Amino acid sequence: MLGTGGQSLAAKQTTIQKTELLNLVVDINNAIKDRNFAIVSAHMPDRLYKEMAHRLNTTEDDLRNNLLKQLHTQFENLPSDAYYLDEIKIDYRQTDNGSFYALIPTTLKTEDRIIHYKTLAIFDNNRWYLIYGGQKTIQNPVFLEIYPDFDGINLPKETVIKR
Repeated sequence: MLGTGGQSLAAKQTTIQKTELLNLVVDINNAIKDRNFAIVSAHMPDRLYKEMAHRLNTTEDDLRNNLLKQLHTQFENLPSDAYYLDEIKIDYRQTDNGSFYALIPTTLKTEDRIIHYKTLAIFDNNRWYLIYGGQKTIQNPVFLEIYPDFDGINLPKETVIKR
């Protein structure tokens, strides 16, 4: 009886986690369309900001502000629908050590290309966070120091279609 209850609780927790990530993806898509990059910045892990700020000898606020500037620069000349996270085809996974993560199909349309890739979402401290920067980011020693469970995780290669 206890085993059944535990499984149900685990299944329920997974359902809650999936719903939370789905809501986050919708929020991020809307934020990008509305050019509200503060929402994007807020859904990157605090532990990562803290450690990177320490190593770069800067403040977390400065690091977040620099990210916001980069996002504005990256998206300023793109149409509002140029970036899209696909909430329907999220691939939920778990590391060997039990850490939840997901790969979210992502599309970025530029004037001359359509790029398809996966955005990594990790579940940390009872909250989902998006990790940008692809394979380079998850192989970064700072990232792996904070999140050692993700060592060896490989993101699928991006696909680029020329228009």
